[in-house]
Amino acid sequence: MFLPRLFRLGNWVMRALPPRVRYPLAAVTGRCAFYLMPRRRRVAFENFAQVLGLPWSDPLVKRTAHHAFGNYFKMFADFMLMDTLKPEEIRRMVRPQGREQIDRVLEGGKGAIVVTAHVSNWDILAAAAAVYGYPISAVTSDLPSGGINELMIASRERIGMKMIPLGPGSPRQILKALGRNELVALASDLYSGDRGVRVPFFNRPALFPSGPAAIALKTGAPILPVWCRRQTDNVYIAEIEAPIEVSRTGDTQRDIQVTTERIVRFFERIIRREPDQWLVFMPVWRLEQAPQPPAPPMQPVLDPS
Repeated sequence: MFLPRLFRLGNWVMRALPPRVRYPLAAVTGRCAFYLMPRRRRVAFENFAQVLGLPWSDPLVKRTAHHAFGNYFKMFADFMLMDTLKPEEIRRMVRPQGREQIDRVLEGGKGAIVVTAHVSNWDILAAAAAVYGYPISAVTSDLPSGGINELMIASRERIGMKMIPLGPGSPRQILKALGRNELVALASDLYSGDRGVRVPFFNRPALFPSGPAAIALKTGAPILPVWCRRQTDNVYIAEIEAPIEVSRTGDTQRDIQVTTERIVRFFERIIRREPDQWLVFMPVWRLEQAPQPPAPPMQPVLDPS
């Protein structure tokens, strides 16, 4: 099939380039793409204007968007490498901070729901958890057909990751993974459905998946906020923070709302810290949608994108 061959060619090229060439080249390519992708550029202006609290035409907004395109292509370079990266290579690329938080929550025996955002490289974050010895399942959307999805799954399973495809069977698989005292990772800052939780995000309402909060309420599993940031030397720092408090008042819908708001506050904080590493080029604030009630907690909305 054509796409897997193209992917493997990209992997070979990335392997052939030393990091001192690979990442500057990827950044330059991304910054060129900034000028060639007007629709994505316009969305980036709108998103970063909201994050920074500035007009979309402000020079800082444009500069942040420009850098974000470069960072996205650097992330994509690492994505291409994942097919052949060895565990020791991933450990060199990702330095964890706060591993004791993972050890502590897993002592509870209920697994943990790992929430993260599309910051820096969410894919290598889950891979790093696996190679550092933690059982982890990542909830993911399928990639385009043509063999790429199968290739991606195989490359992750090779290093110990498990993949949970997004779909009707996702909740059942998530519950089983938590029952085995595993980590379940969800990138939850981007939601494309219409039955999410309406939460202020950088002072403007946006929809977020109810899944992490609903699952935590159902299972008693803690919610562990984790993210990674790329340093100037292109090494990732994975930061594992203390669990997010899960609201448990007995009012399920209210508890989902409050817990999701706490998750979103975490997203705001890390995005403010590294705005040009928030790699979201899709509309986030869709105000034309009427607010919808969250999905029933037995069927949590899961849309990690």
